[in-house]
Amino acid sequence: MTLRDTPLGPGPEFDAIREMLRRWGPRASGIGDDAALLDVPAGQQLAVSTDSSVEDVHFRRGWLTPHEVGYRATVAALSDLAAVGAAPLALVSALAVPDDWRTTLHDVTDGIGEAAERYRTPIVGGNITRGAKLVVTITVLGAVDRPLPRSAVRPGDELYLTGELG
Repeated sequence: MTLRDTPLGPGPEFDAIREMLRRWGPRASGIGDDAALLDVPAGQQLAVSTDSSVEDVHFRRGWLTPHEVGYRATVAALSDLAAVGAAPLALVSALAVPDDWRTTLHDVTDGIGEAAERYRTPIVGGNITRGAKLVVTITVLGAVDRPLPRSAVRPGDELYLTGELG
């Protein structure tokens, strides 16, 4: 489905969605239907994780730019897939947006789009609504043939980390 074919109604909510789709370009895939349909490679399992970033709980406006809020929310969810050894297939974003964030909403969604592009994860759907505080919820779906659950770790196993923790 192309952006031009996406069936959206009139009004500010749908205007915001159309603008997100325009800005995300090819990173958005199949949006506009009631549900996204994904193929999972044969012999693999579906891995699903959801993370929410809530204003004044997980971030404050003075701490992060709107772009960073969207980016960090997305990579937090994607890191959960990596933790179990899954490769990302798709992501869905759900946003609760207060009136005073509307002018920077697209900076938030640009952050989501940048993370999606960096980690080659199509954006296949989402939701947007009004809220008292900004809430960015990202659900990611991935495929894994040999999951690495925490429950499989045993005393004496070696754990290797890269990058900074925290």
